[in-house]
Amino acid sequence: MRKYTITRLFLAFVLLLPLSQVAFSADEAFTESVVIFNTICAKCHEAQCSGRLSFDDAMSASTGHILRHYNEASGKQWLQKELFEILSYMKEKCAYYPMSIPVPLKRVWSRDILDKLSTLVEKNYFIPIGNFSAGSYRIELELEKDARVNAHLITEEFDNIVEDCFESSMRRITIPFVIESPGIHYFRIYPRKPVRITQLSITALE
Repeated sequence: MRKYTITRLFLAFVLLLPLSQVAFSADEAFTESVVIFNTICAKCHEAQCSGRLSFDDAMSASTGHILRHYNEASGKQWLQKELFEILSYMKEKCAYYPMSIPVPLKRVWSRDILDKLSTLVEKNYFIPIGNFSAGSYRIELELEKDARVNAHLITEEFDNIVEDCFESSMRRITIPFVIESPGIHYFRIYPRKPVRITQLSITALE
């Protein structure tokens, strides 16, 4: 009886939550899988859009492939399922899986937002930075400590605008770049050693 009462109280609490809060919790969990895929798996699969899966759309057949390249998914069936779903989307749509985290109006990402866009252990980051018109811009990174990072600036068609190694000075890195064709862009970061990014900002240059 006591267990039944607790269950009823929990369900009542969930039903009283705003729908947006419930949806956000689910989206936030899935965002972790999207970041894992786009920093570990997508490096190979970006060039493999075929409109079909080589696994004949069978998740069970893809599990070995997923675990071979990302052993952290071992024993996590929910993660294996989500990585397969993201792989299916990229193969069929030739696009990155949509992410629910909006681009800040002034293109300044705080640590709280960035933490949701990084892998837990490696601190790899995959950040949807939004739509850019043609022009010159500058990325500025602030880090918890000085580090060397590999940075990729990628178009929605998987073309690299920036692909280089950068070393911070006074915990800061500045990356100038030029957009020639307007469109959606993404920023991917691989630190040589795990390091937390505390702020990312992008400004237009005149």
